Amino acid sequence: MDLTTKNNIRPFFSILILFVSISLFNIPVLETLWRHSFDDGTYSHAYLIPFITFYLYFQLSKEGRLNYRNKLSIPFTLLFIFCCYLLFITTNAQISIGYWFSFLLVCITSILMLFRYTWHVVFPTAFLIFILPFWGILVPLLQNLSVLAVEFIMSYTGIPTFVEAQTITIPAGVFEIAGGCSGLRYLLVSLAISSMFIFLYINNIKKSTIFFLVAVLGALLTNWIRITLLIVIGEYSDMQSSLMRDHNNFGWYLYIPFMFLLFKWGNRLADNDTYSNEQSKEVVSHNIVANKMTMMVLIMGLMLSSTSILSRFTIDNIELPHKAELNENNLPKIFNIFSTDNILLPKLRSAREYKVFHFNVRDLDSKPTFFYNNVIPAGWSIRKEVLEQNWHIYHIENKAQNAVILTKFEIDGQVTNKVSAFKLLRITKALKGINKTKLHWAYAVCENNCENQIKSIINL
Repeated sequence: MDLTTKNNIRPFFSILILFVSISLFNIPVLETLWRHSFDDGTYSHAYLIPFITFYLYFQLSKEGRLNYRNKLSIPFTLLFIFCCYLLFITTNAQISIGYWFSFLLVCITSILMLFRYTWHVVFPTAFLIFILPFWGILVPLLQNLSVLAVEFIMSYTGIPTFVEAQTITIPAGVFEIAGGCSGLRYLLVSLAISSMFIFLYINNIKKSTIFFLVAVLGALLTNWIRITLLIVIGEYSDMQSSLMRDHNNFGWYLYIPFMFLLFKWGNRLADNDTYSNEQSKEVVSHNIVANKMTMMVLIMGLMLSSTSILSRFTIDNIELPHKAELNENNLPKIFNIFSTDNILLPKLRSAREYKVFHFNVRDLDSKPTFFYNNVIPAGWSIRKEVLEQNWHIYHIENKAQNAVILTKFEIDGQVTNKVSAFKLLRITKALKGINKTKLHWAYAVCENNCENQIKSIINL
């Protein structure tokens, strides 16, 4: 490797060190990404994304397209500090989408502080957005689109079809277009691969837009055809085909040929190979001394936004048990509890319990609003819900038995029965470094109309 090549590779190692530093300072955020992205089948592509990001930066560095700044950039420094502060607030408040996006923004702005801005410098880091597990918000929309599309296609098959909500009934059986059948995994792969292909090979905006739209439409169409074929096969095999159990792999058998055709067409749209044909117009600067101040600001910002460093000052030095209350003896299913208090209630004829679940920010999923938490015990169904005096009251039933569940959220002595209001409270308290939360949960079997049970708990 000659001296020029070595100099060109240096920016890549700077980026590598930067990413490692950001990751070490924010291990709790990475734990949530691992738990909800890398360990989730919908985001099975997540393992490849970091490698693609580093590969792109390696190529950019080798081609001399990563150019150090000669002096500190005031606008990007201010933006970086703001993103660090945003990360500090959202991790304290345990707002998942907030700290995932803030983490990504910290990565992007830290790189822009070190290197001169170009779209090619931003894209590889922005590509990490496909790791963030927020894409599930698209599932209801994709489900509804799939139902409409499949209903339309099935009208041409001659098979009697009845559609209700996400359920499709045919003479041979019933199919449900659940969240896993929404086509999200195919859409995510199409979005990731098409955006990378455009970045590498297509410079024309019109061609890029057409290619991107075809990739998205192809992913949706593949899923609709997959569901329709499964229904038709289920009808003619009397639901005995092995595809009834292996329907996910069946989708990839349809999607992969589409991707080959997409790239074959994309080669005709390609303008040039960004790395092979385009020469850098700027001279790479390796004046490390000129960037010392930038590096100091970066490290200070990372430390201030760090969830790991923060926990040493704001959280008691106690290990957080990763446990859950199981649905036994009419208990709720609450995950990642730090500790539990049992509140004594007046002895009456009806069975009753009052528990206060404590949570701790050391695990960012340790919060009352964690989406897996379920305050309703197993076997019970909700008859009606009422909001009264900061309590959320659930009237529940199980066969012939009636009961009530009362819940409310608490942080720093303030209580609310609404999730949105509680999130806002967490954000305002996070500004002061307050992050310990509680979930109040009470249960009582009803006597007559349940009013006595509700009043006895509310008046405590």
